[in-house]
Amino acid sequence: MASRFPLQSLLDHSRHRMEAAERLLRILRHKEEAARQRHDELQGYKQDYQQRLTGEVGARGMEIHLLRDYHAFLGKLEVAIRHQESEVIQATAHWKNAHDNWLALRQKVKAYEALADRHRQQELQREEKRDQRLTDEQAARRHGDGLGKPMS
Repeated sequence: MASRFPLQSLLDHSRHRMEAAERLLRILRHKEEAARQRHDELQGYKQDYQQRLTGEVGARGMEIHLLRDYHAFLGKLEVAIRHQESEVIQATAHWKNAHDNWLALRQKVKAYEALADRHRQQELQREEKRDQRLTDEQAARRHGDGLGKPMS
């Protein structure tokens, strides 16, 4: 009978932690993509308003209070864009840290799996040797029984 891998509980625990890290990694990737998308949307809004401003001022002019409102809104968009850029940077950093953690956990799981494979191979070799020994003993007994009897 093969013996149980002594580090099986550590292997199981490491696999569980790695799977949890994978789930976190997917969540953080989604958050990073969402932050990038919001940043791109804000950039698009800014470009649209700049084009409107240029088009309206160039076509027929604009009253000063409307011009100030456009510039104020563009300023607010610029602040929002800078804020969103920092969100993207932060989301990317969180993902990178989680990825590094996942890589470390994966290495640990692979190391435990290598030990488990080695253990299984050793157990198979032990079983094969035991089976061979039993076969040899049975053959020796049969051969030994045959030597003591006269031939008819």
